[in-house]
Amino acid sequence: MSDDLDRISLTLPPSMTGRLDDIVEDWEYASRSEAVRDALRDFFGAYEWEADDEAVHHGTVVVVHDHHVDGIADALQSIQHEMAELITSVQHIHLSHDTCMETLIVEGPGTRITELANRLRALGGVQQVKVVVVGE
Repeated sequence: MSDDLDRISLTLPPSMTGRLDDIVEDWEYASRSEAVRDALRDFFGAYEWEADDEAVHHGTVVVVHDHHVDGIADALQSIQHEMAELITSVQHIHLSHDTCMETLIVEGPGTRITELANRLRALGGVQQVKVVVVGE
């Protein structure tokens, strides 16, 4: 074991150990420890997101919408321009004849990212909005 790692003990019920082992094998982790470290990074990110909405976060806001709804493209673009200080990149993808997906790369305070997501959710024609934030 590397000198720059701390060893801890973790007690789990057999059902969780079995699921962990299945994931380690299925996702080709080198060990249970690698899988637990990966899960803890997500856990820490979720904690930081909830604990300090004013901290700067990085992530994505994914928006799925029906592009046939009148004015949806203009409304999406208008919100993106109004909140441009948060958005570093946008990707637009055609999922089907009726449905598009936009992925917005964001950086900024959690309160503002949440405001952006909520404004997008409120638009008629928006079918789904997902926010994913990551740690540094």
